[in-house]
Amino acid sequence: MSDIPQRTMTEQVLARLRAMILSGELAPGSRLDQNELARRFGVSLVPLREALARLQSSGLVRIVPHRGVFVESLSVDELLDIYQVREALEELAARLAAPRLSAADLATLDRLKIEMEQTVTIDDFDAFLDLHREFHFTIYRAAGRRHLAQLIAQLWDLSARYRRFQLYAFPERMCASLFEIQAILDACHRRDPEALACMVRYKVHQTVVSLLDVMRREQTVAALVNGKHTETK
Repeated sequence: MSDIPQRTMTEQVLARLRAMILSGELAPGSRLDQNELARRFGVSLVPLREALARLQSSGLVRIVPHRGVFVESLSVDELLDIYQVREALEELAARLAAPRLSAADLATLDRLKIEMEQTVTIDDFDAFLDLHREFHFTIYRAAGRRHLAQLIAQLWDLSARYRRFQLYAFPERMCASLFEIQAILDACHRRDPEALACMVRYKVHQTVVSLLDVMRREQTVAALVNGKHTETK
């Protein structure tokens, strides 16, 4: 019985840390002060460290012996690794889902699309991202492949920081995304497996293209700034 409260506390800490990382409240590359976090959450270090170990296994933090715990940084290599797998898996899930979409699924997709349009008018990035995720997973769940959906969900968790970074770098991406969402929605209503699979893969790929552009530009700027700083020493 004594293990149950401990596991529950670890789950609560895990959920809060995960939300803070995915929202950007804990910035990529930042070092986590475990004592401060324990005080903030009102817990001992035991559930906090258990939660951090689980976050490391999911790729959100990195535990460095004798140095501490760090939020994983954004990188071009990780971006490509995550999104190339996402392209393949989500294309498959969309193709399987198309003929299985119910009238209720289609009604949900129609509603989510309207709600996404409303968030765009007020630049509510967080609400847009939540609705965007639910839109896609309404489709993927219809495929009826539980393990496939779980794998995709894990990859979405890993890529959440990249999607947030993209929207803050390119706010106009929300409008472009709506055109892609409409094309996906049209394919859903036709229950067209090939069209839906193609549009889903295209949308994931376009996210990669825009993210690569901004990340490589930032790397170039950082390299130039560091070079000038070195010259002045």
